[in-house]
Amino acid sequence: MERLRQVELILEFIRSHPESYASLAVCRRALDPGLAYISRDTIFELEEYLDEASGEEVAAYYSIVG
Repeated sequence: MERLRQVELILEFIRSHPESYASLAVCRRALDPGLAYISRDTIFELEEYLDEASGEEVAAYYSIVG
């Protein structure tokens, strides 16, 4: 699957399910291991992070939410 599409699907999942364990796992791995909850700012930070992340990293996050 194309990297950009994976990023879109990751973000879509997290926006729709911010309280899920999968969403929290992705955000903790990408941004902050101590993250307690996902806010709008968290999603914005994640979007910026994923824009720069390697294809392998994006694929790993996609496998968590996919």
